Amino acid sequence: MKRLTILSILLCTASPLWAQLPPDIYSNCDFCMCSMGISPLMMNGSSLRIDSRYTELSQQYLNGRAIPFPTDQGYVSKETFFTNMLSLRGDLSDQISATLMVPFKHNAETVVNPVAGTISTIHNSGIGDLMLIFQDRVISDHEWADMRIAAVTAGVKFANGSTSLLDAGAPADPDVQLGTGTTDFYAGLSGLLGFSDWNIQADALGLIHGFGPGASGHTYGSSLNYDMTAEYRLYIDPGFQPTLLSPTVFAAFAIRGELRSYETQNGAPLNNDSLGWSGGNVLYAAPGLDLFFSPRVSFDASVWLPVDHALYGNQLGETIKAMAGLQFGL
Repeated sequence: MKRLTILSILLCTASPLWAQLPPDIYSNCDFCMCSMGISPLMMNGSSLRIDSRYTELSQQYLNGRAIPFPTDQGYVSKETFFTNMLSLRGDLSDQISATLMVPFKHNAETVVNPVAGTISTIHNSGIGDLMLIFQDRVISDHEWADMRIAAVTAGVKFANGSTSLLDAGAPADPDVQLGTGTTDFYAGLSGLLGFSDWNIQADALGLIHGFGPGASGHTYGSSLNYDMTAEYRLYIDPGFQPTLLSPTVFAAFAIRGELRSYETQNGAPLNNDSLGWSGGNVLYAAPGLDLFFSPRVSFDASVWLPVDHALYGNQLGETIKAMAGLQFGL
């Protein structure tokens, strides 16, 4: 009863209790497994979260400018990544939490050969690289009418996902493999300011290339994922008790970005026409919606629309990302 009383007060006068934990932005590129794009783990205490995420790449870019696909040679016309993520979070202390993330992936790639007049698609499904994330809330100041939170994030991505998929007897494109073949490390910062009906948050999460052979000698580069998000409370039940039929509703809008360094193949950087291109920055506009059905149950969804592809050289770029998540407090 005490928990619900505190929640009712906060719903009336300040930012909600469930927004007290700044969101981690595990939202980076799907194909390089930088992270798998789960939605924020917003509740204090232990929680279980299930996320679904879809990413499609189906537009060719030359130095950031959209171009037609070639007509005289084979090319990859589309890559899709559909991931269901299971995340289990627990508190190690009043300040430090740990989250284990298990991705279940379905990757697909369509290859067109205009000369032979063929179109082929390869698929791959299974468990991807596991991730273990730790967060330290270095500032957690909850006042009557506002709140200020800052957190430091660190973690590791393991190299457990399969990299053995073959295509016509040869190793398949590393983008379609379930794992990267490398153990990598996370480091990041998060901040949140809550006041009245608003939450303003900023996040940066870097993935630092670690060690391992990579999938068929292919190694993805380090990356930086960043965002700035504003959330506004649209609706609250007059009884201050969110329910299945009358949830508290927040609208969100974010500017997000993914900065990627060059990848390598057998030690050679992919930064030329002969070996292929990689790296660059993609900027997204991401509207979203959050629903809270109780202090311990929430749902959120967002769509990422790319607005700028500052990709190096000739690359396939994202056309859309979409994700949704359901979270339960334990």
